Amino acid sequence: MRILYPFAKRFIAGEDLATALKNICKLNENGFLCTIDVLGEDTHTPEQAANARDEYIALLRAIETHPTPQDLSVKLSQMGLAFDYDLCKQNVEAVIDAAGQNTVRFDMEGSNLTQGILDMCLDLHEAHPRLGIVLQAYLHRTERDIATMIDKQISVRLCKGAYKEPETIAFQDMQDIRENFLKLAHVLLKEGHQPAIATHDETLIRHVLKFIEKENIKPEQFYFELLYGVRRDLQQHLLDLGYRVRIYVPYGNAWLPYTLRRLAERKENILFVVKSLIRETLGLRKLGK
Repeated sequence: MRILYPFAKRFIAGEDLATALKNICKLNENGFLCTIDVLGEDTHTPEQAANARDEYIALLRAIETHPTPQDLSVKLSQMGLAFDYDLCKQNVEAVIDAAGQNTVRFDMEGSNLTQGILDMCLDLHEAHPRLGIVLQAYLHRTERDIATMIDKQISVRLCKGAYKEPETIAFQDMQDIRENFLKLAHVLLKEGHQPAIATHDETLIRHVLKFIEKENIKPEQFYFELLYGVRRDLQQHLLDLGYRVRIYVPYGNAWLPYTLRRLAERKENILFVVKSLIRETLGLRKLGK
């Protein structure tokens, strides 16, 4: 599947830390903030979890002198949550302790891990107030979880949801998901602590912009968050409007599953790959290769 890597570069900032940092610096120089994700999930041994922990610590050491604080997105399955809660907690605390002024945010995963991720966040937040979390609008439980996070003043990044879940726990119809997303976004924007509205859905963004104007919510009270390499025009438009825009920047050698998810999400992403493949093929022919 190495043939897909030229297209993966659209969605990831590089296979290694040095390459990723160059792209992160460019984004910061252009006015964007960043959430950095070291790709990988579902470790099965303490050694694999320790390696993931050490990759994040190496990243944090590399950005110690960076002038712009970064937001780190951590998958707890990467840190060992699926097989040892206490080990995962030790690994996560080591990352948080190394984070300094950078924010650590727990990414959300499949529903089998949802409660464990929430428990870990609540367990650690009092000692580490810069800790944040991601919540998914398509889960029926999320309205209740958001109320808890608002009560604890924990920063929430709200997204639609990326995992296939049964109808007993998740909305299935996209219109229902959109409606719930907007309802939850309104609550977070009015009552939440530095929430991030994470979507590329222009319909949702238009509604959010109208709500912000109506409720006189200031740009410094929240963030928009979008994926690296996806809808760069929309990213720039929101930045030009004066809003804080954070780009979710993944990097690492575990790029294939992430790339395949991005390609599956939107037909525009598949068209991008097809066009790039045609251009690449024509370019090679012109060079006689």
